[in-house]
Amino acid sequence: MTETYALLAVCTGNICRSPAMDRLLAHELGSQPGITVRSAGTHAHVGEDMEAQMKDRLVEYGADTEDFEAEQLEPELVRSADLVLTATREHVRDILADVPESRQKVFTLREFVRLLDSLDPAARAGALETSQTVAGKLAALVPLVADRRDQAQAPTAQDDVVDPYMMPEDVFEESFAQVRGPIEALRETLRG
Repeated sequence: MTETYALLAVCTGNICRSPAMDRLLAHELGSQPGITVRSAGTHAHVGEDMEAQMKDRLVEYGADTEDFEAEQLEPELVRSADLVLTATREHVRDILADVPESRQKVFTLREFVRLLDSLDPAARAGALETSQTVAGKLAALVPLVADRRDQAQAPTAQDDVVDPYMMPEDVFEESFAQVRGPIEALRETLRG
């Protein structure tokens, strides 16, 4: 693990889903020492702000939305991250095509939390007890989750976050809920 534990959120344009993941992860975990969070897109709208509908939901949640600019995903961002959480299985495939050695740290957000919940309770508790810091807990949990993925069912559409870009408000609401729920569950696990 690097001195700072780096979380990277990835979607397509980096203006809807990954900014929501980025800012919610920062809101829930970023105040902890040793955690950094950023996001990028596989086909980013480079330099653009996040979509207003997503920004409104983040503001209502209490998360910081200032100074956001969409960034293109580059292989070095993946290599320098300790955990990469994507919006969809397609993003995982795209990342692994470019950076195949990153497989043990790249998951969809929903897949990561689903697998984390399915870990043997004693193994999960043991990993959580290895450190007092969120960064240390994540460092201990990620290999267990990666191993669990190798034993568990393959990811399905249930592990994807719906893309709300240019869609009605209800799709933004669904997408935000699909991001918010797993991140809140992750926060609760890391507090355990």
